[in-house]
Amino acid sequence: MQNKVTIALICILNLIFFNSNAQVNEYIQSEKSRISGANQIEIEIEKFVNDNFKDYELATSVSNELIQHLKEEEVFTDAELERAIINEKRYELRKLFFLRNPLKKEKYVSAVIPASVAQQCVNGDFEDGTAGYTFWSDAHPQPASGTAFFLSCATPTTPTATNMVTPSTNNFNSTITMIDNTSAGYQQFDPVLAGLGVNLPTLNSNGNSKCIKLNNAFGLGSSDQTTVSRYFPVINQSTIDFNFSLIMDNKPAHGQPIQPFFRVRVLDQNNNVVDEICIIANPDNCLFNVINVNSNRRVLYTGWICARLNVEDILNQPGTIEFTVSDCQPSAHFGTVYIDNICGTICATPQLGALSITPTNINCPDVVTNTPFEVCGTYQTPVHSTLATMSLNIIQNGVLIGTINAPHTLTANTFCFTVFPSLFGANPSGDFEFQVNASFNVVCTAGAFQYDISDNSANVGPDVTFNNCCIPTLTVTSPTDNLNNMAATTLTQRERSDWIKASNIISVGNNAVGNGIDYHAANFVELNPGFEAVFGSQFVAYPEGCSGNYVYKQEENNINQNPIATETSNLIRVTNGFGMIPNPSSSTIEIVMNNGTFSSVSITTIDGKIVYESNTTNASKTQIDVSNYANGIYIINVMSNERQLYTQKLIKN
Repeated sequence: MQNKVTIALICILNLIFFNSNAQVNEYIQSEKSRISGANQIEIEIEKFVNDNFKDYELATSVSNELIQHLKEEEVFTDAELERAIINEKRYELRKLFFLRNPLKKEKYVSAVIPASVAQQCVNGDFEDGTAGYTFWSDAHPQPASGTAFFLSCATPTTPTATNMVTPSTNNFNSTITMIDNTSAGYQQFDPVLAGLGVNLPTLNSNGNSKCIKLNNAFGLGSSDQTTVSRYFPVINQSTIDFNFSLIMDNKPAHGQPIQPFFRVRVLDQNNNVVDEICIIANPDNCLFNVINVNSNRRVLYTGWICARLNVEDILNQPGTIEFTVSDCQPSAHFGTVYIDNICGTICATPQLGALSITPTNINCPDVVTNTPFEVCGTYQTPVHSTLATMSLNIIQNGVLIGTINAPHTLTANTFCFTVFPSLFGANPSGDFEFQVNASFNVVCTAGAFQYDISDNSANVGPDVTFNNCCIPTLTVTSPTDNLNNMAATTLTQRERSDWIKASNIISVGNNAVGNGIDYHAANFVELNPGFEAVFGSQFVAYPEGCSGNYVYKQEENNINQNPIATETSNLIRVTNGFGMIPNPSSSTIEIVMNNGTFSSVSITTIDGKIVYESNTTNASKTQIDVSNYANGIYIINVMSNERQLYTQKLIKN
């Protein structure tokens, strides 16, 4: 009998294993089909750009500012400036293609892996190509990036219809390429470093035959910023370890804020940053080896190293990991990175170190007797470094409440802070979070350098709460306890150790998940006559008692990974006669002649009244301010130098 039971269990386990493998294989094949479709769209885009290149012109404001900004930042030849304008025009035509074909952008976003296999690390090493990953590359044309846009590691990145791309294979000129030693064009060593006498492998020695390379070794007119993103329906481990190899140009004359950067971050389901690594091109950083090419240029590189992100905050929740690398802000100096083993690998020694707070969930510490409690965690020092300082911050609603400057207990890899309830202030109320900050001194050939690592608490919900402090019962009534969009958090989140009786009105609507009305009671949440959650509001109740752990749960996770942003085009359609942009317009319009010049422009109302008139000689472009015109329809009249009249309608809004 026992043997039969054992055999039955083995059969069941084998069935689960094979079903899981079948689902993974089905997902991989589906993703490969999607990627193939995106590659076909790239062919369509190239044809569209070539077919329409002569039919459009860049808006004057774009081309003039582009040239002006490039000349301010770097020394460019006329040919290089012209190439930058051509690249910008091609970028705008790509944008126009997706504006006309909005459904085609869906092929560029990876599908969500089935929930039944969500906890498996599927294709973390790219051996199944790019299945499960979404890529985008912003060729931020100057000055659209400029100092106003370029914020180093705080620079935003968003997938749009224009910037999403599919990787090439072994194409080092591409902004995104798959390195594959089984395909044509494979190079064993990075070509930029090889040209400088350094042989750095393009593949990680701990990997297999593939990895991903972001960005190329070019700039020229656009600060390329390239991203690969991976969405996890369920984060099932406390860290995400990965391998990378970073190469960056470094111009000594550029200040640190505008140097190339590499950023890795994990986002929760509400796009809040859970953990982040930021590396800026800096020869003083001991991570880098330095090649002094000339007085105006250095090349920095790390070689393959292993790093770690702490994701304990979002265990068993969805999350997204993003890898972003950027050229310098003026665009002439590149940043590029090789990435491998995004999941399914463990760093024995994270090169950049690691820091993690053990989750805490303390409800109503004893402020009467000021009984202390401990906040502990683990850390790993960066390679070749020593711990300099470690402190703990107590934070409420983003405001620093108190600081403990050193741990009470410290070993080679653990720490504990002794926390007294008095640190939370007199008569504390609400929720509090812990944050540990550590500084490490690193000494290397370049000199001394300091690494700073910070970790927020790994607890889902507040670390310490003084809300209600487990009073047994609560009655909420109208109008005193009615809840609207202006209600304080202490009102929207209520809990009791026994019973909540509610007869109030809830009208909090249009809030993000996690910010709705949330009632907890160990035994009863009683909704009495008079209670109402109006249409559009958000209300939940759980039998959790005084947990202090407010998580607005939802029945189904409908989070849209990598939402695609909408865009507008900066192109002017040049047809027979002239083109006009924008139309409709509320401020300024630009008029561009097609293969010719004009001698006069006039604007009339629909009933023929002239509101604008201008004469010129051999002009091909002009701008007109229409902001003071009444809303309505106007007629634009352009007389060519050949005495031919062209007209178009303008909608003023």
